[in-house]
Amino acid sequence: MPELLSGLYNRAILCPPLLTETYPQFKDISTIREWLTEYRYAIVLIFKNDGTKSWKLKKKDLAHINFKIKKGMQLKGTEVASSREIGLLMRKWRSQLKKQGAKAFGLLNGHCDNCGKKCPNRNNPPCKKGGMPSLEAIGIDCYELMESLGIEYQYPAIDYVTTVTAFLVS
Repeated sequence: MPELLSGLYNRAILCPPLLTETYPQFKDISTIREWLTEYRYAIVLIFKNDGTKSWKLKKKDLAHINFKIKKGMQLKGTEVASSREIGLLMRKWRSQLKKQGAKAFGLLNGHCDNCGKKCPNRNNPPCKKGGMPSLEAIGIDCYELMESLGIEYQYPAIDYVTTVTAFLVS
């Protein structure tokens, strides 16, 4: 089977191989496994959306919108919006846990969207804004993970998009 690479491989600073300039613990599988032992809990968050659910944390901001079912490529916008909102939520959790003396780390689905559309450090790694890499970027196969948990998904996404993220806590 040919190796599958993300479209951001060697282009985004939180995707391989540039990821190690920000997070050296992700240089190979053995260092990733060792790093994971620093955390006591892994909370895996799996969301399915057919486009009818808002990802917005403040739902009142979108109360006037009647969400419609989306199909195929239309779901890409749903996936991007979900990633952005989940990233905001994880940064909030990480900040709250840090204040309590705990260590936390978020792993997103897809690429980091911490700084919006354009990463200010894209040509000058490492990330200086606390960006989060994806599960896939550190070598976790999300499809295999969902199968091992008995969770149905569609690939390619036709009727709904499934996103997988994780939050690690010491």
